[in-house]
Amino acid sequence: MTQQLVSSAPLTADQAAKLLAREPVPASSQVAPSPRKPAVGVPVTPSTDGHPKKNPVEDISNLPPEVVEEDSPRLEEGRALIGALPILSPALRRIPPGMRDELARLAARWLDAGHTPADVHEHIQRCLPTGGTPVHRPGGLVRYLLRDVPARDLSQPSPANRLSPRLEGARECAGDHIQPMLFRPLGDETHCPQCAQKAPS
Repeated sequence: MTQQLVSSAPLTADQAAKLLAREPVPASSQVAPSPRKPAVGVPVTPSTDGHPKKNPVEDISNLPPEVVEEDSPRLEEGRALIGALPILSPALRRIPPGMRDELARLAARWLDAGHTPADVHEHIQRCLPTGGTPVHRPGGLVRYLLRDVPARDLSQPSPANRLSPRLEGARECAGDHIQPMLFRPLGDETHCPQCAQKAPS
């Protein structure tokens, strides 16, 4: 059996033996604890209110840079381009709605650089995985593909059509859809046939 004795003051072997034997130890024989060394300096009451004088943001080194992006004059074309992506490939049908504005701005940068919507669609289609490989984050994939804008060869004339041939004449429905819904209008209608039927007469 092992016995342990814990004391707040140093004990001699005899004093420890008496305590373990449950015999009282005379107060005069107990050794007083050694005096504590005082802290350096004068005691100061800590501050309990107020704010630091210095802006703490200056000491944070991992803040993202502040980037002020100006809206491109071709932002609406960029939105239409991104809205047409689900028609290009089933893999692009699940782009989160919250990413569409960001992707539209990236697409508009391509258009500002002289690329056509057909160029952008062909670039995305060319980079999609093949062989039935699933795309788990289509929005992130499109963002990655549109991140860097290559210089366009100005010696080649741009095609006259604004969209790829498969999407020429299509328009995004102004109705309430989870994903962008493109349809081919017969006239100047802004809603697809399904939304037009739901609209009150």
